[in-house]
Amino acid sequence: MSISFRGAKKYKKHNGFDKSAEIHSPLPAPVYFFNLVQNTDVTLSPLVEVGDTVEIGSKIADLESYDAMPLYSSVSGIVTSVSDTFICVENNMKYTAVQTQKTDDIDSLTTREMLWIIREAGICEVRNGIPAHILLGTEKTPEYIIVPTFDSDPYVSSPQFASLGNTEKILKSLNIVMKILNTKKAIIAVENNTKKIFSDFKLNLRYNENISLCSLKARYPQSRDDILVKTLTGKDIDKINIVILSPETLCNIYDALTLQKPVTEKIITVSGDDILPPNNYKVPIGLPVSSLLHDSGYTSPETVIVGGIVDGRQITDLDEPITSSTNSIIAFNDSSNIPKYRKELI
Repeated sequence: MSISFRGAKKYKKHNGFDKSAEIHSPLPAPVYFFNLVQNTDVTLSPLVEVGDTVEIGSKIADLESYDAMPLYSSVSGIVTSVSDTFICVENNMKYTAVQTQKTDDIDSLTTREMLWIIREAGICEVRNGIPAHILLGTEKTPEYIIVPTFDSDPYVSSPQFASLGNTEKILKSLNIVMKILNTKKAIIAVENNTKKIFSDFKLNLRYNENISLCSLKARYPQSRDDILVKTLTGKDIDKINIVILSPETLCNIYDALTLQKPVTEKIITVSGDDILPPNNYKVPIGLPVSSLLHDSGYTSPETVIVGGIVDGRQITDLDEPITSSTNSIIAFNDSSNIPKYRKELI
């Protein structure tokens, strides 16, 4: 039986999620912009200079601080500009990449070594931009790890697409994370309208007693941290020690630990006007928002929102780049189509 919470809202979904839908690849842009200012208000120091040649996976910025995450190029090309806040790389369309190295034996790695590998891969929790190695380096043992495989925002489905076809990888990563945190219990939360994701996890969890699977009604704002924790555990978020990790973050952690692969791409939902179909893309970090919108048919939108339709932020500079914590771009060619519940508080 699916569960929900008092005060939940049911909105018409416009997120493009379908079990048969595909993740698209955007057309390449001529120039990519890499933001040196991270969500944690940490500003990285450039490791490249104008004229340098970079490849996909080249480390281009870092900081001598454990709290920071390094930044990697998602494109091969020439560095054309370096400032205090951005690095600009001109795409040479060659797509050469730094070779990754497979880890021989994950089980032989210590917790400290795994946290350092995760840090060096530039992984953040995509829901809030907090570095993953900081979340996993907590001194207190969490009572639960919670994995929400959905975003309850009616215009966003990137977590669902990150889950489709990746259930085995997500569970392998979750077991590693449970070992790092010394946590005995985990909960995977699935919306009840994503039956394929639920059945895939159920099949892979049939012999696992430490990870439970919970079906939640498709209501807003079910994926908000405080409501999610209350619904799944019955406790207020400030009364229980919890770590919440998205499917995409867990996939990135697994790729880092097994392949030493840094984060250079992000799954993003592009949706908005009813006349244009919503889609999900695997987007190189640094791609300008304008380029992604143009691929989706939004040539001159009146309104562009980064994040959810209800509480996302409106932007006017469409050259703003995609970052590792961008989850959706919502655009309206006609602003009168914006739903009335935007900015609604529950």
